[in-house]
Amino acid sequence: MRSGNEARSGGAGRSAGEAGTAPTGASAARVRGEAGSDREAGRGREAGTAPTGAARTAPDSVRGSVPDSEAGTAPTGGRPTPPTGDARTAPVGGVGTGGSARRSQVRSLLGRTSGQRPSVNPARAAQRIARRAVTKIVDDSQPSTNPIPIVAVLRGTPYSAPVEAAAKNEDEARRILDLAVDMGAIMMRAGSSTQDVQVSVIAVCTSLGLSTAEVDLTSNSLTVHYMDPEGRMLTVMRVNREESLHFAKLSAVHALVTELVDGKLDYQEARDRLDAIRRQKRPYPEWLVSVAWGALVAGFVNLVGGSWVSSLLGFVITLANMRFGTLLGRTRMPYFFIVVFQAMAITVIAMLANTLHLISTPQFLVASGIVLLLPTMGLVSAVQDALTDFPLTASGRVIQVGLSFTAIVTGIAAGITVGDAVGLRTIEVTLPSTGTQFLTTLVSLFAALLVAAGGAIGMQASKRLLLPTSLIGLAGFVVMVLCLVAGLHGMLTSFLASTVVGLLARPTALRLGAPPSVILIPGIYPILSGLSIFTAAYTIVQPAEGVNLSDGLSALFTAVATNAALAVGGVFGGFLATALPYGKAGRRFMRRRGKSAAEADS
Repeated sequence: MRSGNEARSGGAGRSAGEAGTAPTGASAARVRGEAGSDREAGRGREAGTAPTGAARTAPDSVRGSVPDSEAGTAPTGGRPTPPTGDARTAPVGGVGTGGSARRSQVRSLLGRTSGQRPSVNPARAAQRIARRAVTKIVDDSQPSTNPIPIVAVLRGTPYSAPVEAAAKNEDEARRILDLAVDMGAIMMRAGSSTQDVQVSVIAVCTSLGLSTAEVDLTSNSLTVHYMDPEGRMLTVMRVNREESLHFAKLSAVHALVTELVDGKLDYQEARDRLDAIRRQKRPYPEWLVSVAWGALVAGFVNLVGGSWVSSLLGFVITLANMRFGTLLGRTRMPYFFIVVFQAMAITVIAMLANTLHLISTPQFLVASGIVLLLPTMGLVSAVQDALTDFPLTASGRVIQVGLSFTAIVTGIAAGITVGDAVGLRTIEVTLPSTGTQFLTTLVSLFAALLVAAGGAIGMQASKRLLLPTSLIGLAGFVVMVLCLVAGLHGMLTSFLASTVVGLLARPTALRLGAPPSVILIPGIYPILSGLSIFTAAYTIVQPAEGVNLSDGLSALFTAVATNAALAVGGVFGGFLATALPYGKAGRRFMRRRGKSAAEADS
């Protein structure tokens, strides 16, 4: 028998008969790395050994001309495999010890062992493999130059969507896309944020097998694209032409998406649930909603320092002004002019009440009245879209928010001008603080609860969310009071107070089976800064001695920035809340509670 060095040196000049002999023992391992070239494979064919990688078998006459002891093992794909024991028992198809290891790994993933039937359902094993792949994509911290899969968008959200292994045909894909965009359209109309809409649509598509769908959102439209296995592009779009706040629907949709992601619903069950959500009635009648908004204004009057007479008058003015706005809306008048007329009416009524000596602080009444006109939800959504990489929708919302603030200032200025023209008593503006003595009383604490609860009822939130929303709004108000006592003012106070609201709103809402925004928005109402808006508008219209127009514009910018700080703090608090450990038991409780609550709401 030749040594290993002799085998390597003589490999190039061996005859056809010699090339067909495979070394055994220790020399086989050395020959394996040297005899894998195409030329050697050709010589093997000349000697009567057929490479299995070429998918051909040698004729019997040729195969029988070489003794078994000399035939050795046939090269597999140009790379010979060393014999194990008897040379005739070498594996065919190019699978050696590495192939056995791979087969063992596949068996373990599919729940098999050698010589046994599968111990688990192969579909479930494939689903586990898909979940591991999704987790690897979502948790990958390394930047990639390849397009990021849409499932990576679900990182840090309440949804952990698995990807189904089976691709969908055209008909199935279109039905799933219709379901996803219908759900997104309902959320947009009910007042959901852009990020929540995108995450929900992506979670629905991936959980039903459309892992390559792409979602495109603007301020009033939703488009989803998908390419089926045959290469046909499918596109479905919905347009939202107006909003109708309905936070109870948002909670029901959130519970539906959670169950889809968990694999508890199939397509047909999800479609039936969504149709039921579409027909879901509002939890409160219109008269109760009007009373709730009136109670919110009455409580806010007390928070900024008004008397109980001002609170009662604010309640009445709110009911009348809402009716006035409804009548103006029937004329198809643009929303900008409706806000102008409403702000003007509030200002004139406050000046009239001051002239009749019904109240002595009309500025508090005006500040409370314009709270309902402030674009609180639009401001929070604009900031959230800007911070979560939705520049297009953020730009559109910023324009709407800017127009709303402009309409409020214009209405206040017009009201002051009309009041002066008819001889009403001029409003004396108190600058700049509301006074902490009004904010630390027991009545003010009760008023903060009332304001948050009124906002939740006004936005048609679920009944089970009223108490948590009120308590979170109270917590934010207490933080603001503490900041004022500590000597902090302005944007920093607003930011800290709203951060606490966002930090508490997210885990509370998820535990109750609702999106965080349904608690965040009403919870911010007790810490809104309406008095600063009125003060800036009054300074612009009637600048005092030593106070020019530029000072009024600066005050207006500060007031808008202070209210924007509320939105920034709320988003930042929600981000901090994502780091809180909930645990598997907490998530299971949340899902069960959310399902039962959604069924009760519907």
